[in-house]
Amino acid sequence: MKRNGLLKVAVLLLAAGAVSGGETPREHGLVGLRPLPRTEEMSKIEWMDGIGYYEKDCTTNDFIAAHTDVLMDYKGAFRTNLQFFEHYLPTDRKWIDTDHETNPLIQQIVLHEKEGWEVEHILICREARLLGKGDLGPIKEDGRILCQRDVDDYRKVFKAAYEKGLVNKPDYKLIQMVEHTSAFMNTPEARKIVRSMDGICYESHQFNRHWPYETGWTNPDDLARGAKWTLAQGLEYIFYYGPFIYKDSPGYYEFAERDWLYGYWKAGLPKHHPKMHYYLNAFPHAHGDNRPVGPESNPHSYMGMTKWLIEEIKGKQNN
Repeated sequence: MKRNGLLKVAVLLLAAGAVSGGETPREHGLVGLRPLPRTEEMSKIEWMDGIGYYEKDCTTNDFIAAHTDVLMDYKGAFRTNLQFFEHYLPTDRKWIDTDHETNPLIQQIVLHEKEGWEVEHILICREARLLGKGDLGPIKEDGRILCQRDVDDYRKVFKAAYEKGLVNKPDYKLIQMVEHTSAFMNTPEARKIVRSMDGICYESHQFNRHWPYETGWTNPDDLARGAKWTLAQGLEYIFYYGPFIYKDSPGYYEFAERDWLYGYWKAGLPKHHPKMHYYLNAFPHAHGDNRPVGPESNPHSYMGMTKWLIEEIKGKQNN
């Protein structure tokens, strides 16, 4: 075969998502989990009391221990080394610290990598609106979106920290956490900023302004539109789902959390795409603080919910 023909084949393989080592390209995204409470000590905190904890309830033999792809902070019995975490820009200054020796995000990465983690996604935003202090980003419809200077400065800091041997990678995936389902795609300035990042993360709680499904803030059609646009740009999309209501919450009905996801999928939210990820924010918020951690044989537990989601996204898996 001529050289040009070989180049064309290589380009096609890369476009199809082929990976080295002869592995089959992934047909679905990652399933992630924010597991809380983790330890017995943490489970004694009043708002997490009595629901169990992952250090006791999740064992190496559990399905979710083998098949959960990404975790926030906690390892326990899980087999994966992939990690995600949230990071908020400082509220006491306008711009980030560009010194790679003192930058808080670099320090966070260093800490996790020393513990053996591979940082997969950094969910990042300006959180001034929720915290009531600090600076909002430039997009009035969604103040969480970073300034272009923020993104550019982080890329420089990552590179400098890598060159000094502080971190394992020359760059990291900055996933923009947003509060609006589609504002990030509605203006040229917003589109330019998020295209310079690595993806979008949309949080969908099952209470406050997100509740109920029919009239809540997470409009299914807008949600699907924003996710499809993101994937069409070659970016990654994380649907960060939770916290969830449970039995004592007004409006609760059995498997409400699954019903909502079925509704989003029906509206067109992509389900099986290599860059479409589903992360469960299994945080025992006051609206669902009596939902048990496990066991995974209990379909109402956080572990049971995670098992269900893995099988929905990745299909039946061999343990």
